[in-house]
Amino acid sequence: MRRFFFKYFFAGSLLSILYCFMALPVFSQNQILGKQVKATVDSSSIKIGEQFHLTLQASAAPSQQLVWPQIPDSFDHFLVVDKSKMDTLRQTGNNVYKQQITLTNFDSGYWKIPAFSFGMVSGDSAVTSPSLTTDSLFINVNTVPVDTTRPFKPIKQIMGVPFNILAYWPYILGGIIVLAILIWLIFFRKRETVQKAEQIIPQEPPYDQAIKNLHALEDEKLWQNNEVKLYYTKLTDIIRFYIQRQFGINAMEQTSDELLQKIKPITKLNQQKNNLQYILQTADLAKFAKLQPVREDHEASMRKAYEILEWTKPKEEVEQMNKAQASLASSEGITNNES
Repeated sequence: MRRFFFKYFFAGSLLSILYCFMALPVFSQNQILGKQVKATVDSSSIKIGEQFHLTLQASAAPSQQLVWPQIPDSFDHFLVVDKSKMDTLRQTGNNVYKQQITLTNFDSGYWKIPAFSFGMVSGDSAVTSPSLTTDSLFINVNTVPVDTTRPFKPIKQIMGVPFNILAYWPYILGGIIVLAILIWLIFFRKRETVQKAEQIIPQEPPYDQAIKNLHALEDEKLWQNNEVKLYYTKLTDIIRFYIQRQFGINAMEQTSDELLQKIKPITKLNQQKNNLQYILQTADLAKFAKLQPVREDHEASMRKAYEILEWTKPKEEVEQMNKAQASLASSEGITNNES
C-alpha cells in the first residue's frame, strides 16, 4: 500500500512539473507582452432598439505595437451606432488603450457578442504575435410587453404646437439686423451717388483753363519774389496738363525727353517743339541743376507758353474768336458811321 502511494505521488508530481514547464513559454510570453485585454458592456439586458456601450480595453508594453481588432458596421444581429476615438493612458509602465462602441439590436432574443482578437508587434519586427482574445459576452434583448386583452386605440390626430414668439427671437433679431443693413446700404449708396453728382462740375475747355491758369500765374509774381523753382513747377504743370487734356498724352507722368518724343506724331503740337523744349529745359535747370535763370528767361518761357496754346487751340475756338473779332469790328464801324 505504501509503495502504491509513493508510486502515484511520484507520477502526479512528475506530471505537475511537466505541465509547469509546458505552460512556462505561454506565461513568459504574457509577461513580455504585458497582456491584458478585456471587453465589457454597461448593460447585459436591453429593450429592443435600445442602445448600450461596449468597451474594449487592452494594455501593452511601450516597446510593442498593438494591433486593434477590425469591427464591422454590423455583426451577429448587432448594429454599430458610433465608435469613440482611441483613448490612451499610462498605467504601471504599460500603455492602456480603450475604445467605446455604441451598439443596438432590433432582434429579440439572447445574443452573443463574439470574442475580439488583438495582435502584438514587438519592436521593429513585422511579425504579429499570437492573438490575444477577450471573453465572449451575452446580451438579452427584450421586447416591449403588450397587453393583448385591451382593444386597439384609435390613431390620434396631429397635435398642434402652441405658438411661442420667444422661440423665434433669434430669427426675428437676425431679420431686423439684415433689414437694417440693407436700409443703411441703400441710403448710403444713394447719398454717395448724390454726393458724386454734386462733385461732378463741368470742366472748362483745355484752352480756356490753361489761359486762365497762365494769367493767374502771372498775377502771383513768383519769380519776382525769388520763387523761381515754384514758378517753373507751376508753369510746366499748366502746359503738361493742357497737352494731356487736349491731345490725350499722359504728359503729367512723362519726363521732358519722353514728352518731346511723344508729341512727334501730332503735327500741330510738334510744330511748337522748340518752344516746348525751351520751357522744359529751363524748368529742369531751375528745379534740378539749381541754376538761376535771368529775367529774360522767365519772360520768354511765359511768352512761349502762350504761343503753344494759341498755335494748338482747337479750330472751334479759333472760329469763335474770329467771329467775336468780326462782330466787334462791325460794331465799331457802325459807331463811326453814325458819328
